[in-house]
Amino acid sequence: MFFDHYTEELKKTLDYIDRSDIEKLLGMLEEARENGKHVFILGNGGSAAAASHWVCDFGKGINIADSKRIKIFAPSDNSSIFSAYGNDNAYDQTMVEQLKNFLQPDDLVISLSVSGNSGNLVESHKYAKEVGAKTVSIIGDYNGKLKDLSDFTILIHSKNYGVVEDIHIILEHAISQQMKAMIKQAV
Repeated sequence: MFFDHYTEELKKTLDYIDRSDIEKLLGMLEEARENGKHVFILGNGGSAAAASHWVCDFGKGINIADSKRIKIFAPSDNSSIFSAYGNDNAYDQTMVEQLKNFLQPDDLVISLSVSGNSGNLVESHKYAKEVGAKTVSIIGDYNGKLKDLSDFTILIHSKNYGVVEDIHIILEHAISQQMKAMIKQAV
């Protein structure tokens, strides 16, 4: 049955992720939260939906009472400006032009991508490097350009778009829930 093959691939791929990479990403997100830095989550298609999910769970879900909040945004959520840049400039400018309005040194840019080659994510990482922001990519096993344009990459050892996108969400859920537990303990 296809479902059994799919879930087996998902399990094997999850097992292959280095747990220290997850801890490193958690540390980067916690550092951004503690220091009041912005976090931008980038993605296209299903990865854009995942980026929105990250914003929801980190922007609302981790908060305890008056705890310090994380400043997290997904440029793909603003369809008006996203489509204006796509129409008037070029699709590869849809996110970088938005980042030019907000991105500061030491902010964090995280790209979610299956291929790791999306032009608008690549251009955003190039710009982030110029500004002095930190860059992370969580990408599928396609040897995409984002790997070399990121300060840190979590490589998901699969070429199955569903498995890669599932893991984008699984990582987000695990890290946001761990952050919430840490914040709760500190309050």
